[in-house]
Amino acid sequence: MYSRRLFMGGTAAALGLAACGQADMATKVGQRKIDKAGLQTYTLREVFETDPKGTLEMIKAAGYEYVELNGRNFSTRSAQELKDILDEVGLPAPVSHINYDMSYQEKDKMIEIGKTLGLNYFVVPYMPDTMRSIDDWKGHAKNFNETGKSLVEAGMRLAYHNHEFEFEDLGGGTTAMDILLAETDPKYVDFELDIYWTKLGRANVKELFERAPGRFKLCHIKDMTGDPWAASANGASYETITSDYMVNVGEGDIDFEAIFAMNELSGMEYFIAEHDRPDGALKDAIATSYDAIKAMRF
Repeated sequence: MYSRRLFMGGTAAALGLAACGQADMATKVGQRKIDKAGLQTYTLREVFETDPKGTLEMIKAAGYEYVELNGRNFSTRSAQELKDILDEVGLPAPVSHINYDMSYQEKDKMIEIGKTLGLNYFVVPYMPDTMRSIDDWKGHAKNFNETGKSLVEAGMRLAYHNHEFEFEDLGGGTTAMDILLAETDPKYVDFELDIYWTKLGRANVKELFERAPGRFKLCHIKDMTGDPWAASANGASYETITSDYMVNVGEGDIDFEAIFAMNELSGMEYFIAEHDRPDGALKDAIATSYDAIKAMRF
């Protein structure tokens, strides 16, 4: 059963109307839907590496219209080999995650990979804990601008994917997300909102969208149950947080429809399911998430 509880307060309709400020939104709330949903291949990382074609066929059979790749997918095979498999299965890959170091140290190689795969976006998905000071984030923003400019010139774009730590106070009330929103250039850098980690970080999604309208072009859709905040406060590991509190879409408490009612404000275009540690049969897990996403109305 799909949960409709809000984590931002109010109703989905009210949030959508307030965020978009359009008189005709009342006729749209509850009628719009996600036409195309993707899956991040990290969800199926173990089986993908041993059987990429079979894994992609399983993703397509679940209903997904595209995939979001990650760097490991083309680390043991060439981008062309991967593209051939994608074409054979008939599943496009408009987006891929990319290692941060490669994104600014090997831009030519990254661009070549992107052109071969036919990507629209590269997304930097993570920052190591040794690279998270205020000065670090300012440097990352500078690198993102430079890489983003190169990608735009090559017909692609760059985005950054958050976890919960981007919303932590680094001192004086400043967060990593504050720095990235202020110091990355909208012409070159967008964002991929991971809804699970954003909720864990207790961020206000509406405020994020209002601060950077049109820049949250992509999202990761994964659901939450229970009280991961208490577990996190008690020092729970990443493995515990993702295995005990992350669930298939539709099996948790996040009201995704409230977020997607603000698409006109956020600029959201890519809706991508992900589960860091899916439980049970993989084909059933990804199908459950796909069905829940396609049933959403906002």
